[in-house]
Amino acid sequence: MNRSSSTALKEHFEETRPGFSSYLDCLTRSYGTGLGALAFTFAVVHVTQQIAIKRFPVVRRTHLAISTAAGAAASYIVAKDKDSGGGTAEDAQARELIDRQLKLAPAGGHQVLIVQPYIKWGAKKDRSTRPEIKAEESRSLVCTLADWSVTDTLLIGLTSYRKHTFFGPGNVDAIALRVARDRRITAVFVSVNILKPDQHQHLEHRFGVPVYDRYLMVVQIFRRHAVTREAKLQVALAELPYIWSRIRSTQDGYAERLGTEASQIALSGKLMYDDKKDLLKAYEKKLKKLVEKLRSHRQHLRHNRTNKELPVVAVVGYTNAGKTSLVRALTGDEGLVPKNCLFATLDVTVHGGVLPSNMTVLYVDTIGFISDIPTRLIEPFVATLEDAMFADVIVHVWDMSHPNVVVQKAHVEETLKSLSINSELLEGVINVGNKIDRLDNVEVDGSSVLISCITGEGLDKLKKKIESQIMKATGRRTIKIRVRTGRDEYEWLRSHTAIVNINTDGDYSVMEVIVTQSDLDVFKNLFIRKKINN
Repeated sequence: MNRSSSTALKEHFEETRPGFSSYLDCLTRSYGTGLGALAFTFAVVHVTQQIAIKRFPVVRRTHLAISTAAGAAASYIVAKDKDSGGGTAEDAQARELIDRQLKLAPAGGHQVLIVQPYIKWGAKKDRSTRPEIKAEESRSLVCTLADWSVTDTLLIGLTSYRKHTFFGPGNVDAIALRVARDRRITAVFVSVNILKPDQHQHLEHRFGVPVYDRYLMVVQIFRRHAVTREAKLQVALAELPYIWSRIRSTQDGYAERLGTEASQIALSGKLMYDDKKDLLKAYEKKLKKLVEKLRSHRQHLRHNRTNKELPVVAVVGYTNAGKTSLVRALTGDEGLVPKNCLFATLDVTVHGGVLPSNMTVLYVDTIGFISDIPTRLIEPFVATLEDAMFADVIVHVWDMSHPNVVVQKAHVEETLKSLSINSELLEGVINVGNKIDRLDNVEVDGSSVLISCITGEGLDKLKKKIESQIMKATGRRTIKIRVRTGRDEYEWLRSHTAIVNINTDGDYSVMEVIVTQSDLDVFKNLFIRKKINN
């Protein structure tokens, strides 16, 4: 059979038996993957055995031991690669579908027309903010993507959102005409929580360009900013709820233009609905399993920190409020480079710092919050936000210079409450108003600490507040102990407690230290009771 006839036969089967191509691809990849693993292991064993024969020509057992060890190592590498990204044939098929049909922005990015809808009156009107402020945040979302730009912004007042078209026919016509007349526009960003599948399809059909809602826009940003394997894993999982709603609509003939990884698995033209559903279910199951491993890993890290009894301070806040800048200011860590964009941090990072009493603490920098996106988009990141849930103290930082600061602050507080955080931890949250250097007049609020990470104003006061809250939350206390200078008890206190002050008097030193109850019990057992018994 020649190449053209085999190609025609394959195309015939793809048209008449959509599942056949998927089955054939899976079978081929499984066969190829197995042969590849076998060949790799055999090659490693053979090469190491030859080296062993040259190095140890007499001892045959050594040849066997070295080659066996090499084979085991090669098998481990193959298995590890499969677990961490190599995956099954179905995963390979999913990735191929993504590579082949991913509908992301072109190399030069998109030039976006922002449409900011709002309810003009009635019970559903948002009275907490103004449409202009929401439009400015929408602009910030677009500009966070380096190669995207905003051509113009439209504010459209509505009495309600239409079930199937979102906008009324007059507004749809006006936006479509705007897009048609301005050839720079390559995409439209309708800045609402999430568009329904039929609304999305209708608007794309009328506008003739890709349409994004806030969910899709944030996912685009997540994809760009996800650097580590953990972050990429969580982004992929965050896409799935959106895609499930889309693949169900494909049964009715909808063709969605989605710029996300999981969507390409869902919307491949060569897979029928049941095939898409099965493929997505398997992919979702694997992602959830890996996220659970991530959660277990973070639990292990928290357990290690607990064993060392280092107090943990979680820094949370609205996106771009200055969390990373604050952690850098508190720790002096020059390796932290704050970025003036939304969702610059997708990974939880931990940084050591020292408080005025010389107590060592760990600051946890977390992912930022944002309003008007479905909570299910943030749910995969709960594994990282758990670091805040199990911290000793939470520092909530907010941007004092932002016109919508009250709404942003309230949104973060509501989100924290939804995470099932201990009530005592929530009651002890330290509120920090950042970026006061941008304000001419600052209203002093006794319940908050006002700071500037740029000028350093208020940072000393904040450190003392954090120290006081840690002492209260962890049961630490300050005590004075008189010990012989340089002896075992002296060195033990230097290693296991925070030294506030030392006054030396001859052969003795009066040490003022901050100590946990457990460390104090250990000290008594090692040095005081031991002496009494002797």
